[in-house]
Amino acid sequence: MKEVSHTMKLSAATMLAMLLGSYLYSSSVDAAELRDISKVNGGIRVSAEEQVGDISSINGGIDLGSGASADLLGTVNGAIELDERVEITGAETVNGGIRVSSDVPVHGSLTTVNGGIQTNPGTEILRRVSTVNGKIRLRDTRVGENVQTSNGDIFLTDGSIIEGDIVVKGRRSWLNRIFGFEGRTSKIIIDSNSAVRGDIHLYREVDLDIADGAEVGDVIEHF
Repeated sequence: MKEVSHTMKLSAATMLAMLLGSYLYSSSVDAAELRDISKVNGGIRVSAEEQVGDISSINGGIDLGSGASADLLGTVNGAIELDERVEITGAETVNGGIRVSSDVPVHGSLTTVNGGIQTNPGTEILRRVSTVNGKIRLRDTRVGENVQTSNGDIFLTDGSIIEGDIVVKGRRSWLNRIFGFEGRTSKIIIDSNSAVRGDIHLYREVDLDIADGAEVGDVIEHF
């Protein structure tokens, strides 16, 4: 009986070791798959269904295929393209736009300096959408915080919902202050199926077109 007991204990220990080894191997493979990708010159393409970590580029765009996932995306000179069902933490570009296909969850923010931001139906952005010099066009998209621009237009259509505010910042260029340059007037267009649950804060004059039936808060002028 002692030999049988010893054999059973040995077999149990062996099985436990095998299971633990299998788990550690699987974990190491998962960790290896979520690699960061960084380039100085050249675009970055992530294949469909592939999972990666952070992606960064200096001179080149970033393109994620259908169903791919990544953490933070950032580029200086280049556009960011997200195909349908991509999942990311957030995306930021300086000189380039961000185009988001359908059914894309973004767990952070979308931000550009010189470039537009365009989303398609089923997109959900947990935090904010902001640009300095770019057009924001949201279709059937939910944004958890503010939508903000300095010099661009904002279009909310097809049932888009902004849980926070719309903010149009004032122009702070020293040339504007000295010479009184006003530049073009930004447009804000909200269709009848869309909503801004917060307020609209205007720090300069804009062309505001809110359709009948649209749900918006107060329009507050700060100029």
